[in-house]
Amino acid sequence: MEKTDSILKSRELTKFTNLKLSEKYEAGGGNIFVSRNKTKQFDMSLFNKLFSRKNRTTKMDERNFSGVYIKDSFNERFTEEKLDAETLDGCFKMIESYFIENKIKRKIESPINHPVNLDQIDQEGFGFIMYCKAYGLGDAEATLFLALSFSDFLINKYGFKLYKDTKPEFQLRSMTLKYNKNDVVLSLYPFEYVTKVLTGNQTFSEMDKKLNSQLSEIPTKDELIDKFINFKEDQ
Repeated sequence: MEKTDSILKSRELTKFTNLKLSEKYEAGGGNIFVSRNKTKQFDMSLFNKLFSRKNRTTKMDERNFSGVYIKDSFNERFTEEKLDAETLDGCFKMIESYFIENKIKRKIESPINHPVNLDQIDQEGFGFIMYCKAYGLGDAEATLFLALSFSDFLINKYGFKLYKDTKPEFQLRSMTLKYNKNDVVLSLYPFEYVTKVLTGNQTFSEMDKKLNSQLSEIPTKDELIDKFINFKEDQ
């Protein structure tokens, strides 16, 4: 368990225990960023509901916009971070040992942190949290291992980037994954998503499938800015 000890001693533990899972949408046009908060899974139909004419007059829709930011403000608030290689190696070894000790054959050989494999950890065997407790680790550490592993997968597959939020809206949202497509940004909070998975409300594979099918459908920044302007003019 030398790798596990290194994780617990690493400053990465301090940084990532502040993660909270949720999804957040930010759309930018030029130097403008429009943010939208959401507590359920990623679903692009929300954009259609938000901007559809029949919904423009409701107060609830107006509250969905959390702010408008210029790029300079974004750069001041968010600092890009890199996942520590040694920390990730420790996470992967914990995952690998879970499969071995539970005599479970993982469905995807590589990468080990594939969402299908992470779902196996959640759904098969005697439970990853219980496994970590057997080594004197708590719920936070177990969630951390999975959050970092899932984050690494999303970074490598889709091009997400990891950021530290210097002015988080909530205490547990200081770290976020962001996918930027021509200044239209999707933000995810991996620690909170892992919490949803561990409580049986989501799966890692579900998020992977949604991202795989819907990232290409993200509206352009001009479309979102035009809709935002029209939305405000109709109020």
